[in-house]
Amino acid sequence: MVSMSTLMDQVTGQFRIRTQSGSTYWLDLDRHEMSRTPAADDPDQVHTLRRDGSTVRLLRIVECSVGRSMQLLIDLAVPDVDATTRRSTPVTAIERITPDLDSDRGEA
Repeated sequence: MVSMSTLMDQVTGQFRIRTQSGSTYWLDLDRHEMSRTPAADDPDQVHTLRRDGSTVRLLRIVECSVGRSMQLLIDLAVPDVDATTRRSTPVTAIERITPDLDSDRGEA
């Protein structure tokens, strides 16, 4: 896996994002999907969010950079709701899960 400092210039691939709260997000930019796993050390589920652990439609990445709160527009499939804003605690790590095909070919 390759560590990165931002996702703002990425248009393809799968990524694991870790946040200050201990939550982990999986983003698939090819399929426009995301999933969130809350921190394992949250036994009272204080930080549990709707659809945790489920794959939901990712509409847009508003912000995703290390040291900043991640902001996503997602579709939770709620009737009469076009989109939901999901905001995280500051991002601590971004890792590419899938290979960067451009790097493998020597392209920038």
